[in-house]
Amino acid sequence: MFGYLPGPQMCCSKAALIYRASFCGLGTSLHHHYGAWSRWLVNRDSTFLVLLGASLSSDRPFISKATCCNPFAEPRELLQDGPLLNYAAAVTLCGLDAKLDDDCTDERGWRSWLAKLGGTALDAPISSALGLLHGLHFPVQEVRSWLATQVGKEHAHAGLIDCAQPTQTAYGEIVGHLAYLSGAKEQYPALRQLGQDLGFLIYAQDAWDDWEQDRRSNQFNPLHSYLDLETRRAAVLSPMKRVFQSLCSVFDSLPLQRNRDLLHAVLIDGIGQRLSQIEGTQKPAEKESKSFFQRYKRRCDDCCSNDPCNCCDCCDCLRSCRISKGGSLCDCNPCDGDGIECCGCDCS
Repeated sequence: MFGYLPGPQMCCSKAALIYRASFCGLGTSLHHHYGAWSRWLVNRDSTFLVLLGASLSSDRPFISKATCCNPFAEPRELLQDGPLLNYAAAVTLCGLDAKLDDDCTDERGWRSWLAKLGGTALDAPISSALGLLHGLHFPVQEVRSWLATQVGKEHAHAGLIDCAQPTQTAYGEIVGHLAYLSGAKEQYPALRQLGQDLGFLIYAQDAWDDWEQDRRSNQFNPLHSYLDLETRRAAVLSPMKRVFQSLCSVFDSLPLQRNRDLLHAVLIDGIGQRLSQIEGTQKPAEKESKSFFQRYKRRCDDCCSNDPCNCCDCCDCLRSCRISKGGSLCDCNPCDGDGIECCGCDCS
């Protein structure tokens, strides 16, 4: 899982803090379990796993203060290490393993040799990650078997739907297993469906993005039969939009305890941006000089004018600040999804 979902496009600085706590907590967990080098593997897709699992649990996640990278830096909020972070970190390591296996098969020359060398060098941490997943009762062997069928489908020159099935199935189990880690076992079918939809969208997006490069290097791509740009765009957008509708429906049905707006911004809004890029209605986001956390750490003091707790922090009053008909009752933390609760009082 590497880089499909963007960071949340939200103006609420509490959302940025929650996201950063999960992102940096995952990086710290990777460092603790697999070494300092693994911190570079932290990514937004794995952070989404952490956020989704924490939002399904009835217990609030424990936030501690520690330094993320520099031991001399000012401590910041980090999600406390635990089964959920351990799971996301192990999935991240195994994602790297799958990527190296793909490169060994697909690439040629020094790229293939480098992938083999990397797989050998990382044998110990990847074995450790697989052992942790076994301990969490994740179906490791089944997922690896499904992913192994990818090569056969590509050699048979299957279409987009068939080629995406191994990735769909693997992502379905990865996301579905959050049901057991978060104590919401009854949500396994819904989470598995959400993961399958996400897996298809990721595979289809990769096929679209890599088409030109795959064509030049004579590598397989399920969209190679569509030489015309508009025909190729229609061939990939039609199933992606259908799957996206299914994903939105499943997400709306999840009984999230907190962070619904934040997860919506990452998952639903993020995938919507990807689809817009394929449609050609939105250009890929350019890099900004400021970091994500600087861009979204903004305040709007006029959002909740009646805020005796001084804890309201949102910029979009219509979306994030709810005022009751009977008086001034604001949702000072719209990111937690609880409706009114904030920093120990309800601001009424």
